[in-house]
Amino acid sequence: MASLIENLITELNEEYAVYEKLLEVSMEKTSAIVSNNLDRLKETTDKEQYLVDVVTGMENVRHGTMRDIASVINKREELRVIDIADFLEGQPEFRNPLLEINEKLGKLAKKLKEVNSHNQNLINESLSMIEYNINLLQNLNRAPETAEYSKDMFRQTNGYQDRVTTERFDAKQ
Repeated sequence: MASLIENLITELNEEYAVYEKLLEVSMEKTSAIVSNNLDRLKETTDKEQYLVDVVTGMENVRHGTMRDIASVINKREELRVIDIADFLEGQPEFRNPLLEINEKLGKLAKKLKEVNSHNQNLINESLSMIEYNINLLQNLNRAPETAEYSKDMFRQTNGYQDRVTTERFDAKQ
């Protein structure tokens, strides 16, 4: 059992290291979005996807270790790290590092979620601005739909000018 707990702590620490790298890449992504650097944005997105794939593999290994621990302690339901820490109440040499890494992972996950949410908002704002610019350009290229202007409008024989010269103000009223 002790070796399974040690493996779990090691796996969680390795996951933490990859999540730290993922947070760095997400922050790089923020600056790429803000600076509108599409090449850098693609590069950071590729790095981010690679790290997500690595974390997914690590999580699968960790879940296997946790299933092994569950079978050793004769639990049928899926365990959480905090459940294992509670089980190790009388063994602080295993419980304390497990609680510590669990707390660190929780804080890091929260920070990563905030950065990703911020990035999503920036991308949505950027897309809205692009849509606005496209609509503006499309409307500039259209002729006014309700106006009935002509090139002869201000000549003496047609349109507005003709009415102004023929209508007079009656001063006797």
